[in-house]
Amino acid sequence: MEIIDRKSFFEIEKQMEITPFTQGKGWDNYIGNKSDSLYFVDNYSNPSICCRGELYNKPFIGSVLRIQGEAVKQPKQETIQNFYKGIAQIGYSLVLISSLSPYDIEYEIGIREAGFIRPLHQTTCPLTILINTLDRPAGHRSWKRNIKKAIAAKCSFQKISQPTLKDCETFVRIFEEMATKKQLSYILNKQNIYNLLQDPDYKLFFVYSATGSIIAGRIIYINGKHAWDVFAANSNESRENGASYFIIENILDYLYNENINFFDFGRIGPGLTNSNQVYLFKQSSGGYPIPYNGEWIFAKNKINELLMLTYRYILKKGIRY
Repeated sequence: MEIIDRKSFFEIEKQMEITPFTQGKGWDNYIGNKSDSLYFVDNYSNPSICCRGELYNKPFIGSVLRIQGEAVKQPKQETIQNFYKGIAQIGYSLVLISSLSPYDIEYEIGIREAGFIRPLHQTTCPLTILINTLDRPAGHRSWKRNIKKAIAAKCSFQKISQPTLKDCETFVRIFEEMATKKQLSYILNKQNIYNLLQDPDYKLFFVYSATGSIIAGRIIYINGKHAWDVFAANSNESRENGASYFIIENILDYLYNENINFFDFGRIGPGLTNSNQVYLFKQSSGGYPIPYNGEWIFAKNKINELLMLTYRYILKKGIRY
């Protein structure tokens, strides 16, 4: 395992078969803390896996390395083991992994043999909805009904080829409207969204009402034959006239025309909480649920993990999955 510079990392990443949106150059721009970003590769001259991570310090815990996903090229169990063992041996107090790769038993065995275990408190549900855009099953009745509703309301769809700061401001405004209704604990920043969209792999789409108002937005990421849902912004009006369904339907058509095979519709949280509504919405698209490799943790000692558990679950009142 080697730590490399940012420029070399993104050159190496081009050799990978699958790079999730959290490992793209745009996401690195979006995070913005480049001085706290680290870039890892298993073998500089013959890479099979690489990832970027964010390093920060937590009171009473110390250094925490957070890695969201990894870019891979047919990694074997031994490759996974050696790569993450090398990261664990650097000496961080905690290493937090959240893999967005489809579940692979070789990955699980490899990362366990590197010393990682499942965390006591999972902050995300390791499930998503995957849609085969080239051979797509028909959407559910509710999906079709909402598409018809949006067409009747004369909604229109547009891909924004060169997003401006004003476009990003509009997207953030609609997101804030949605965040208020859903009682989300975070909001977006227009400059960060603009930084994200400077990478052409991240695409912005809008849906307009009959009067020309922007009522829904979506940001997706495309890498090779795969696409990922990144951010959604749905106004109250979009939920009434079906525009939140209409925008995804048109994005799927766009991906089909671009010969993109798969669309990862993003995390779902089926269960008895409000997040079940997100699951029902995404499931109605006709996609099918799959598991990610999910969350893993390496801790110098049990106290560090218990302190992180206390912070996330008790102080921050995070949802447990």
